[in-house]
Amino acid sequence: MENKLIAIEDICAHHQIEINFIKSLEDVGLIQTTVVKQTFFLNADELTKLERFLRLSHDLDINFEGLHAVSHLLEQLNNMQEEMSSLKNELNYYKQMQ
Repeated sequence: MENKLIAIEDICAHHQIEINFIKSLEDVGLIQTTVVKQTFFLNADELTKLERFLRLSHDLDINFEGLHAVSHLLEQLNNMQEEMSSLKNELNYYKQMQ
């Protein structure tokens, strides 16, 4: 699968945000940027995460430490949902064997 890179300057212009916001998210480990020929890019997959953090920051006025905590909790929730789905499938398998 081909990775699509989007220039950070374009993202900032579209969302009307400062580059420092993206760099701060990267500094706390919430997103990753890619540098090509001295230009910073964001992978298209990371764009969804950036937009989620942007909404949380703007709409709920959550700071970067709070965004990190929310991200961690959402990741844990996602893992638990996947585990529950797996356990339900296993339980259904054993129910069918009876």
